[in-house]
Order: sequence, then structure tokens, then C-alpha cells
Amino acid sequence: MLGILCLNGFLGMGITMTNESLEQRIAKQEERLKQQEERLKQLKAQKQAKDAREKAKQKEQDRKNDTRRKILLGSYLLKKMEDEAEKQKILAGINEYLTEDRDRKLFNLP
Repeated sequence: MLGILCLNGFLGMGITMTNESLEQRIAKQEERLKQQEERLKQLKAQKQAKDAREKAKQKEQDRKNDTRRKILLGSYLLKKMEDEAEKQKILAGINEYLTEDRDRKLFNLP
């Protein structure tokens, strides 16, 4: 009978240790999960910031390209306007296109 009591006591202690051990393992896993979720949030924020920077950079480059096209077209038209016949054709087109007084004054249009 003594052997059974010891065995029962041993088994009972083993179960308690196992329960505590499982609770500790669960707590550790929950902490790891919490850390991983936080890291995931950080990575998503970094990706979002990177995407925003790339979008802004592309928008800026598009604006620069548009400005360069306008400058080149203007330069081309100014060169073409050195010929009086071409100048009159271009000014006729500009006369129809421009509506604001301040823009029309740049080309001496009424």
C-alpha cells in the first residue's frame, strides 16, 4: 500500500508540473505571437511608407517630364516662328487656344 501512495503522490505531482509547464509554454507562445504580430504591423507600415515614397517619386518624375515636354515644344515653336508665314499660322492657333488676358498679352494678342 505504501508503494501505491508514493506512486499516486508522484503521479499527482507530475500532473501538476505538466499543467504548469503547459501554462508556461502557452504564455511563451502567446508572447511570441504578440511580438510577431507587432513585427508584422511594423513591416506593413514600412511597406506602406516605401510605396508612398515610390508613388511620390514617380509623380515628381512625371511632373518633371511634363515640364520638359512643354519647354521643348515651346522652344520648337519659337524656332518655327522665325519664319513669318509659320509665325502667323502659329499665332492664329494660339489666338484660338488662349482665353486668359494675361496669357494673351504674352503673345501681343488682342
